[in-house]
Amino acid sequence: MDLTRPILVTGAGVGGLTAALALARHGFAVRVYERRELEEITTNAGFGHTIWSNATTSLRTLGLGERLLARAEPMLGFESRNSRQQVMFRTNTADSIWPGCAPTVGIGRGDLIGLLREACLDRGVQIEYGQRATGYEIAGDEVTLKLADGSTVTGAGLIGADGIRSTILEQLHGRIPAVYTGRSTYRGIAPGTCGLKRGTVHLFSDPDSRFGGGAWLIGGDRVVWTLSCERTPGTEDPQGIPARAREIADVLGGPAPTFVRDTPQETISRIDVYYHEWLDHWGEGPVTLLGDAAHALPTDLGQGACMAIEDGVVLADCLATAADVPSGLREYERRRRERVHWVREHVLRVNRFKPISNKALRWVVGKIAKVVVASSAPKMWREVQRPPELTAERS
Repeated sequence: MDLTRPILVTGAGVGGLTAALALARHGFAVRVYERRELEEITTNAGFGHTIWSNATTSLRTLGLGERLLARAEPMLGFESRNSRQQVMFRTNTADSIWPGCAPTVGIGRGDLIGLLREACLDRGVQIEYGQRATGYEIAGDEVTLKLADGSTVTGAGLIGADGIRSTILEQLHGRIPAVYTGRSTYRGIAPGTCGLKRGTVHLFSDPDSRFGGGAWLIGGDRVVWTLSCERTPGTEDPQGIPARAREIADVLGGPAPTFVRDTPQETISRIDVYYHEWLDHWGEGPVTLLGDAAHALPTDLGQGACMAIEDGVVLADCLATAADVPSGLREYERRRRERVHWVREHVLRVNRFKPISNKALRWVVGKIAKVVVASSAPKMWREVQRPPELTAERS
């Protein structure tokens, strides 16, 4: 394959930068175009990720294993409590990691993107910020990316990693209506440990109010947290976002009021959570989609960023062994489709679960749920944490 023409990537988030780094390690020239300015990305990174073993192992194949662990906090499992601080269930996901694989970690989003960006620049990847893609044209074995400033750039392939409202997705399929989950999340990062146990993703729920949330430690002794409630999308919080987050935290109890109070109030944000209906068709010719642009997921099970990371390393693996770019991209889509669909179905199963209002029935179901979780969770998490198989040699 001709490696002189660049592979173009739209989006400098987790998925786009992972793909760019993986491609560069296979000898491809890569150019990344990001609509936001770098300062906007770094100043609005007040959230974090749980990067499960399937994705940390993928990042380790890119030479990032030690640097990732240096900036992150190892995670061993879940603990779920109700608003009375009763333990609903515990799950040790570390026991479900595949032999020889890297551990699950908690890491700040800004830390992860910074790590990937540094590695990309070290490999000669060109990243241009403030460059919004408006569309593309395919001519023969080349693709031309159009940018908002009127300029164009031509390459051997185009990867749309530009998020749930992807410009590349829209050209492929027309405007795809995002599906609202019915919930909004408030999120932030608090300094210190806020009394949380290390190595544990702490989950919180109150079935009466239908509030929920989670919190876990990330590198640098910080707590990343998210709280959720049912709401109409796009509506405002009359009392303000930080005040509403404090109200939810007070109902959930435990450490929640502490980490919300300790978070710089101006950094607390809210998002309405959407996902995409399933798409079987991700690309055409030398163009494909990756991450949320291809398969946006609800946040349950924390697999959105992980699937994007897997996409990036598998895409590069396929191109490295393909005769040409289009055939490599179709092989990438084939290899990813079943895996992502399986994870998506399990995420949606959790997302669609509704708390039971009847207290007596809730108690019975809770007892049954503990048994079900204890018996089924290890098998599910082992499959979730299965890393992708890679075949091409890397430099």
